[in-house]
Amino acid sequence: MNDPCGPLYDPATQNYHLYYQVQPAYVQWGNISWGHAISKDMIFWEDVTSWQGYDYITLVPGVGNNHSVLGVFTGSTLPIPVTNNITNRTITAIYTSVKYLPISWSGPYIKGSETQSLAVSYDGGVTFQQHVNNPILASPPEGMDITGWRDPKFEQWPEMDIVLYGSDQGHYYMTISSGIHDVGPRLLLYQASAIDLTNWTYLGPLVSVPGNYTLNQNWSGSLGYNFEVSNVFSLLEKAADGGDNQTVHIFASLGTEGGNTTLHLSPQWSVWIKGNLIKTSNFSAIMNIIASGVADWGDTYALNSFYDPKEDRRIFYGWVKEAHKNYGQRAFGYNGQITLPREVFVQVYKNVVNIHECFSQPGPWTLIPNVNGTYTWKTLGVRPINEVIKLRQNSTFVSLMPQTFNQTTEFSSFNFSSYNFEMKATINISFNATGGFVFRRSANGLEYTTLIYDPVSEYLILNRTYSSLIKEFDHSTVYAKHTLLTTVVSVNTTQKELLSLHIFLDNSLLEIYANNRTAITTHIYPALLDSIGFGYTVGGHGGSCTFSNVSIWSNLKNAFPKRPANSSIALVADSNNVTATASALPYMLVSILFLFSCIF
Repeated sequence: MNDPCGPLYDPATQNYHLYYQVQPAYVQWGNISWGHAISKDMIFWEDVTSWQGYDYITLVPGVGNNHSVLGVFTGSTLPIPVTNNITNRTITAIYTSVKYLPISWSGPYIKGSETQSLAVSYDGGVTFQQHVNNPILASPPEGMDITGWRDPKFEQWPEMDIVLYGSDQGHYYMTISSGIHDVGPRLLLYQASAIDLTNWTYLGPLVSVPGNYTLNQNWSGSLGYNFEVSNVFSLLEKAADGGDNQTVHIFASLGTEGGNTTLHLSPQWSVWIKGNLIKTSNFSAIMNIIASGVADWGDTYALNSFYDPKEDRRIFYGWVKEAHKNYGQRAFGYNGQITLPREVFVQVYKNVVNIHECFSQPGPWTLIPNVNGTYTWKTLGVRPINEVIKLRQNSTFVSLMPQTFNQTTEFSSFNFSSYNFEMKATINISFNATGGFVFRRSANGLEYTTLIYDPVSEYLILNRTYSSLIKEFDHSTVYAKHTLLTTVVSVNTTQKELLSLHIFLDNSLLEIYANNRTAITTHIYPALLDSIGFGYTVGGHGGSCTFSNVSIWSNLKNAFPKRPANSSIALVADSNNVTATASALPYMLVSILFLFSCIF
């Protein structure tokens, strides 16, 4: 499986929906279809209509649409009708229909390979009817030598209406991810009226940057040469997160291809940008980038979002790519996971001191100077949704006493072991020390993974050198740029922010959140059965490191309680060299496990 597609909340049924790309009859990429799961809380899920066979597949290549014979690519959904004929339980989906392959940003683009199609569900998203006049968009704008044209994302966007017309007109806006060969990536903007979502007008490129553009080489990631699975959204800064309950910020999350790999070994980045909307002379608008950061420094890609009206928040899911380099893939029985649902928000910090003038450069922040010489510092925050605490039901809870280390300690055991857990902790690290945790350590010390923070380089460092005795797996080290802020708390008194970690381990899947603004998600694959130990690690040159508020919940609940322990069925097609068609679907057999974080 890979990209999350069309996440939404349907108030008619009070269900959260997640569609996702899945490859029936394939271990690797191919025969892209949409699977479907529903939930009341985004934590515990149920397959639609069941986990058995192909019951969970909702959209199938070529069924009802001959433009999608080679794939139903990523798209978006909303609980709205196509026209103003209101029907309860209606869900509209717009997706990329694929007719020709291969598709690659770096190669020649086959005309007609990607079109945009529409499907409608009248039964709460269980089944869909293809629009009779698909595709609703048959080709990209004329004259563009494009690198791709896919992953439509549509929503109402009052802030864009205000920029273009001076007031909220109720228009829907859609972005399609793209790029121009040898020029750079493009995010294309379209518009439709609320009474007809089959008729879209191209306005122009909303985001245009040169190839491999970065706002800050160390902090912002690369915007690459082609965009994929991009979302544009507005966020109100809230008082609970330090904001003023008034200011609205414009963001875009971008999947980028082909960018610099100096700080990120994959050429695919998950990044975000913040900008101002500027009206152009042709009745369109552009987004002027004023801040840019990395959405996930690990293997998460294709982040897709929706607005949750139930809790007034913006929720993202991401696809976590495997790190096994295709070694032993048949033995795994699955390929790819979806992250925990994440809330993004505007995080505001007041009275921040610009230490070493590092904030004088643009990066994943905006600064407002204060009269006392400090700054109000704003960034895009990210955190797992509050509902994750439901996974703790009937878990084993351990709270550790505060502990200080004044010398290098390679490993100090918690005397507690687990292969799945949630952990929260704060760490006070002196400038000449490093500190963090060891995960999945074997009794003989041959397998282990370390996460440390280095305050000098301002990096979170996830070292997988010894994560598995199986050398074919990815053993690379993941680096995430992360600063700890210094604030003025009273006259002549400053305070350094502590490192706050929120970590989830689900067998091989590791999700790390630091201070609700930095994320790393990746895999580790220990081979030894006793690689379940974890504890502290401290390094550096004579500094101190204090761990406090260390809380651990192990043996978390299953996110798919209605699935059996093994939901696999036999595999037939094990590579994308085998052509799979919709007509053969009932006879194909596949091994698929749709795994969220904390599915055991």
